Amino acid sequence: MKTGMKSGMKIRKAAAGIAAVLLAAACSDGAKADEPRVASLPAAASASAAPSQKPTESVVDRQLPLGATDEQIDRAYAAYYACWTAHGVPSTKTNGTDGGPLLTYKLNPKKYQAAVDACADREPLNPPELDPQQNPAYWDNLRDEARCAQSKGLPLQIVQGQEGLWVRPATDANYRKVRTDAAVQIQRDCELQAFSKTR
Repeated sequence: MKTGMKSGMKIRKAAAGIAAVLLAAACSDGAKADEPRVASLPAAASASAAPSQKPTESVVDRQLPLGATDEQIDRAYAAYYACWTAHGVPSTKTNGTDGGPLLTYKLNPKKYQAAVDACADREPLNPPELDPQQNPAYWDNLRDEARCAQSKGLPLQIVQGQEGLWVRPATDANYRKVRTDAAVQIQRDCELQAFSKTR
């Protein structure tokens, strides 16, 4: 999604993150290709860059490494969303949950597009291994990652024409299952195992 975020770690950068998942879970009827890939979710802290968190460019590396930890992802997105806030995108709450500036943007993209565009040079970057344009073995690696995740009981699949792994069937129970700490670790391990291979 070049709206200011994408699947960060193709499986993590769908940082359309917490806000999008909350909206999808509340409003969705199930399996749409534009749903967030839950394996892509950073932790809740990344959805809202708290005003007290003012990471500076010199401290935050926007290039995420393969197998990035939640802390690395959170830090990169906190800096990115702090830039949005500095350019006038406020945080929005829904059902008592802070959706951060991302939710505000998603609710009114025309109004805040200029702020998002002003921060484009701070958007976290996926590892090159997770970019099909840079990795000729991407789809083979992704199939290996899907087999690994499925062998460990995670309901993640490849969706034709879409990058990354997707929760299928897209049920609330499956979304909850892939967001546990243990599942996130399995996803990270499978990603590293699959994409670290040289073909």
